[in-house]
Amino acid sequence: MGRSELLAALDEARALSAGGSADPQVIAPLLVRILRAAADTAEVTDALRGVTLSRALLRVTDASAAIELHAGDGGLSAEAADMRGKGPKVDATAATWLGLLGGTLRPWLAFTRGLVVCRAGLTELRWMQTVAERLQRGYEDARSHEATS
Repeated sequence: MGRSELLAALDEARALSAGGSADPQVIAPLLVRILRAAADTAEVTDALRGVTLSRALLRVTDASAAIELHAGDGGLSAEAADMRGKGPKVDATAATWLGLLGGTLRPWLAFTRGLVVCRAGLTELRWMQTVAERLQRGYEDARSHEATS
């Protein structure tokens, strides 16, 4: 996986977001695909440098699915997990996660409007917002690098 797989997955996420009525059961595996491709993309891992290494359990509330996310210090990993898995729990609908991790929803909007609920606390919420911002910055860098090559 790498930049081309990431951009293809992001384009798929954008198309699903534009459609407006995507099946939540389809979105969770797409989110894992996006994050795994992002982990293999230099622009994204570079954007995550300086972020404190931590983890969270991203729960897709309307799909009864979860993703275990580890991010920070220039690294990123994601895998499907149990809804009651380990780690600080961060809840959002499939559409919110799709927009946030797919790059079509600005992190400040998702977090200030209560679209994302962090069950652990304010520290984890701030970390998750920082990770989302850096992921989106990495996506933009990857897309601009692809356009110039």
